[in-house]
Amino acid sequence: MRTIDCEFSHFAVHPGHGRRYVPFAFLSTKPVLTFARPKCFAMYMRKKNPRFIAWTRTYRRIHRKTTTDRVGRRRAARTVRAERAIVGAELSYIQEVRAKAKKVDRTAKGKTVREEMAARKAAKK
Repeated sequence: MRTIDCEFSHFAVHPGHGRRYVPFAFLSTKPVLTFARPKCFAMYMRKKNPRFIAWTRTYRRIHRKTTTDRVGRRRAARTVRAERAIVGAELSYIQEVRAKAKKVDRTAKGKTVREEMAARKAAKK
């Protein structure tokens, strides 16, 4: 069973229902307009805009009145860093150098902090 949408309200109009109107004053792209009920036809003839009539599907869609399953934004997958060997250096060598650099940085930072603390204590006395 094929349903047609009402030209004004966009309600489904089943076969044998609604009113069909053929505008003759101007050449229309749609020669036959279908309306769900006389109310829709009257509103159309008064040149009302369905976007501003609260009971139409157009209004409800624009003002988000229906509870549809909204698809949330898809989050981008987090990029995973893949460690690879570089030309001239194997992966194991690169990992060793990185591990040493981290250890050296921490110890050097600790030494500088201790020296500053000692200097401050000496300055107070």
